[in-house]
Amino acid sequence: MDRLTGPGRHRDDLAVLARKAVAVGIAFCAPVLLVIWLAGRGQDPWIRWGYPPLSVALVVFAWVLLRRPRWAGRAAIVTLVALEVWWLALIVGRTAAAPDAVSAWSSLAPTPLLDVVVCLVVGFLFQRTRTALAHGGAYAVAVTVTLVSALARVPGGEAYIGTVLRYSVYLAVVLMLLLVLSLAKERVAAALADAARADATASRMRDMAYLDELTGIANRRRLMEELGHQSGLVTAERPVSVVYFDLDRFKQLNDTRGHELGDQVLRQVAEVADRLVRDGDLLARLGGEEFVVVTPDTDRRRAVQLAERLREALPVELSVTVGASVTASFGVTELRAGEDPAAVLRRVDTLMYRAKADGRDRVCVDQPAGTRSGR
Repeated sequence: MDRLTGPGRHRDDLAVLARKAVAVGIAFCAPVLLVIWLAGRGQDPWIRWGYPPLSVALVVFAWVLLRRPRWAGRAAIVTLVALEVWWLALIVGRTAAAPDAVSAWSSLAPTPLLDVVVCLVVGFLFQRTRTALAHGGAYAVAVTVTLVSALARVPGGEAYIGTVLRYSVYLAVVLMLLLVLSLAKERVAAALADAARADATASRMRDMAYLDELTGIANRRRLMEELGHQSGLVTAERPVSVVYFDLDRFKQLNDTRGHELGDQVLRQVAEVADRLVRDGDLLARLGGEEFVVVTPDTDRRRAVQLAERLREALPVELSVTVGASVTASFGVTELRAGEDPAAVLRRVDTLMYRAKADGRDRVCVDQPAGTRSGR
């Protein structure tokens, strides 16, 4: 099973969402900036000279977010700081160029002041909560001080000091809301990570209960459950066959060439068989050198064909991969409706031993065909 679990996975998911959200925001923002530039470039030097590089920077940032995610974190901080410096400079420049406080405030509200809030939001998207809070708080203070000092130099600017202070309170409220949302995001990610870890633990325990440790295929417990399940589904229109095979002279191989090679053979047998069976079939290691394939929607004839393919492939594959040409003897039968798993295994085991008695390396099938096939 290919599954990434843990906090890292969910942080990655949230980071991808943040990158996409900001990129979409830039996509909507870029045409607006173009319209503003076309309409105001003649009257406002900040628009005429500032908006083209600003637009280019945002487009490049969006490209990084979508195409170079590894650079996204650093690019976000660089872009964020550049935008913050830009808005502070714009506040000072427009205020200084205004003839009075009314004109100065009109040049700042609403767009530049709203863009300050956007910078706070972006900071929480790309920084850790504590860092974003400290960064946002410092920026909110810098904006407030800049506004107060700039307006103080404009005739009648003192009347707007209270408005600036109310604006700073709004910024503080926005920061607190972002803090709550960010903490909630982290708790959701932690909860998802805990659930993923629990799911991974359950999967590992399930694997331990149902998978053979040596070969990684189903074990005896899983086989018995599958046989019991399939016996309840068997009908004349939906036959279920069982292919049972045992490696020939495997004990002799173990004794003469060692158990390590024997384990390699068993693993390779499982790998070869797994490639030859269908996705809906169950391949299991019953124990030792005994393997079973449960094949739903398969009659005796097709099950014998599968057994023959396995019988022919195993010696060739094993000879190439582990240097040991090991054959196998096969028994094939059909599962009966409501049949006990142990009963069908006894019947197919008898067929497999009949194949061994007839000379090994062959397939033996029960009634109604009653035939034996092999070399």
